[in-house]
Amino acid sequence: DVYIQIFKELGLEAKVTEASGGNFTDKVSYEFEVITDAGEDVIYYCNDCDFCVEDEIATVKPGDTCPRCGKGTLKEAKAAEVGNVFDLGQKFTKAFDLPYIDTDGKRNYAIMGCYGIGVSRVMGVIAEKHHDDKGLVWPESVAPFKFHIVALPDEAKIATGNKIYEQLGSDKCLFDDRDDASVGEKFADADLIGCPVQIVISRKTLEQGGVEVVSRSGKFEKFICSLDDIAELSTKV
Repeated sequence: DVYIQIFKELGLEAKVTEASGGNFTDKVSYEFEVITDAGEDVIYYCNDCDFCVEDEIATVKPGDTCPRCGKGTLKEAKAAEVGNVFDLGQKFTKAFDLPYIDTDGKRNYAIMGCYGIGVSRVMGVIAEKHHDDKGLVWPESVAPFKFHIVALPDEAKIATGNKIYEQLGSDKCLFDDRDDASVGEKFADADLIGCPVQIVISRKTLEQGGVEVVSRSGKFEKFICSLDDIAELSTKV
């Protein structure tokens, strides 16, 4: 349950998947798989409950009735592993002769388990699941910055961008203050990098008394935020 919650907060829907323990254990291990066409694994999952199994150890096939709930039908999908749990039992504590003395004074061997999350792999899967034809669309929980300030290349607009950057904080903002990049380059790079919220400073927005606030994911309709309200922007979007 904790693993599922972690992946949910990362913007991923992971399935608890029965898998072979390989050389680590004779027991079934559990992998956390995210359905994606970029995945290297094949899984069979129920469309009515949370049953899921890797094809390599499966005794069922796509189209079969789910062996767990008896109602759903198994579907096939490609998936990428983002974490795993191995129940090692006493295999390695016995193999390396690493005993302990229990409260009754008896010699015993500890039960071991491995709990892994592939951090770099998770980042790759997030990129596969959260992107469009323009670039990345980071979930806010893992975005490098919440805001990407795009100031059109002239002195006044970059000066305004600097003030906004200071107000919102360097930990929350990526500021494109380049004066040698075209408007098109700045917008294209902002979409490519994929921070959740873009703050656009242009002649048109300043004439309207503020900046344009744009959701990279389309979570909300773009709007004009007055310069006086910038400090509260973090709580509004």
